[in-house]
Amino acid sequence: MELALAFHYAVRGEDQALAATIGRLRELTATGDFAYFTDIAHFMGGLPHPEPSTTRWTRSEDDVRAAWGDLVQARQHHLRVPAP
Repeated sequence: MELALAFHYAVRGEDQALAATIGRLRELTATGDFAYFTDIAHFMGGLPHPEPSTTRWTRSEDDVRAAWGDLVQARQHHLRVPAP
């Protein structure tokens, strides 16, 4: 659910809510399970990752970042939400 909230906040440009959601995701994935969710939330918000990621992507990290950013932009366009 937190990842869906991150998407919602990224689309709406609600940076503080997105940051809080990323914090909760970080806590929920502290064991390493689903830790890539935190990376994805950063990508959706166009945010830099505070530390190097341990996630091994099947494509380059830049490609994955761009894909998630494009998804957010497409949703913003669909909803006609101004980009932050």
